[in-house]
Amino acid sequence: MASQTARHKMAICFVGSAIVLVGWMVFLANTLHGAATVSHWSTVWIGLDTMEALALATLGILLVRHDHRARTAATVAATLFGMDAWFDVMLSQGGDFAQALVLAVVFEIPLAAACAGIARQTARWYDV
Repeated sequence: MASQTARHKMAICFVGSAIVLVGWMVFLANTLHGAATVSHWSTVWIGLDTMEALALATLGILLVRHDHRARTAATVAATLFGMDAWFDVMLSQGGDFAQALVLAVVFEIPLAAACAGIARQTARWYDV
């Protein structure tokens, strides 16, 4: 019974956090400027690509080992590639927009979808 109570409290905290986050988004929408200068722009993108590469490598290794944690790695990879597509397109300017959109449609979104499909399939493998 204590486990159910702890789960219930955690669920309330997550829902409460989501509500607070919506308020934060409203605040940001009303206060952020249309342009920003970022000091470590290249580091941000290299970091994201590094996380994607690690997620894919981990997924591949776990799939070969038939490890149930492949589901988690696939979910992480799908999320990262979805984020990458979103930020590539939304942060592109001028002529870069078309290139970002093509990359998102041809590479990042299909890879995210494939990883999501693997996560779903591996859930069936392990009856999770």
